[in-house]
Amino acid sequence: MKKFIILMTLSSAILFSGCDNVKNKKVDNQAQDVSDFSCTHQDNLNQIQDYLKSEYIKTIEKHLRQSSGYYEADRGLLEKINKGLRFEVKTIRTLTENPETAKELNCESQLVVHFPKGLMQRAENAYQAYLENSEEEGYATVKDYLDNNDSGLSVTDDELRGHLLYDITKTDKEGVSLSVQNQKEILEGVAFITEQAVLFESYIKKNKEYQSMIQDSDQKEAAQYNLAKQAMDIRKKELDAEKQKQVERLNQTWDNFTEEQRLQLKQDQADWFEKRDIDCKVLAQKPIHEIPEKERETYQKQSDYWDQRLTNQNIEMQYIKCFNQRTVERIIYLNNVFN
Repeated sequence: MKKFIILMTLSSAILFSGCDNVKNKKVDNQAQDVSDFSCTHQDNLNQIQDYLKSEYIKTIEKHLRQSSGYYEADRGLLEKINKGLRFEVKTIRTLTENPETAKELNCESQLVVHFPKGLMQRAENAYQAYLENSEEEGYATVKDYLDNNDSGLSVTDDELRGHLLYDITKTDKEGVSLSVQNQKEILEGVAFITEQAVLFESYIKKNKEYQSMIQDSDQKEAAQYNLAKQAMDIRKKELDAEKQKQVERLNQTWDNFTEEQRLQLKQDQADWFEKRDIDCKVLAQKPIHEIPEKERETYQKQSDYWDQRLTNQNIEMQYIKCFNQRTVERIIYLNNVFN
């Protein structure tokens, strides 16, 4: 019933091409082309930030499609979150040696994703609601999960930070072309936080439904347990009454013998007592599932609802049942001994 959203592990760098490339429009002024060819040029950073925001939108929509079969997202809240999220490329460093003569610049930076106020707290609350009835083993908090997934992400109440690589290439026609690498883990992290937040109400709703189902199931289970116990108690009274009756019959049969006859049978009777008790104790241990359905007594047909107490009571009752059967057989035997 539950579905746990797992962030993808850190993959190797991916260069985006075609429609995934972030490209500047071709410009006519050669001097402007030269100025654009920089890891820190604001136009380049703006395009990267816009590109990452659009890729994040695709990622969160994919997450929500995957969970839509069970949870329903708050679309109004999602729209507010998407508008409030801000991507910022900062702490930039140019890795390429001699950038003045290079045709391609390799750049590294820190990507900071700024959260709308209250997003992280709502995501944490939602994650706790998700874990409430989840059988999955996970981290205690969203922060713990993202900090421990080997993706290099760090999360606070206000933002998520990750390492970002991008390249800037001079081209003959377009002027300057941009390609972004290793952003997947960052986007997955942000999407995971947003997903928790927009599914919070759905988690609460499902938890209430789940608790209601458990309560209903517990009530039905308790009713069946009580029925099993009542059936067992009735049968035990019958077996106890039969035991008392057969013991009295056995004693009466024994008393009908002469002193000489009792002396002849004394050792045999003692051996029989021991064998009866030992045999019945052994036979009473037979597990209920080893007894064919058609051979089970009525009360045993409720065995699915037994606890250890009722299981032990069944063993006691099976001993009494065996005791009664063996005693009846002994009475018949003794009545035939001297006839």
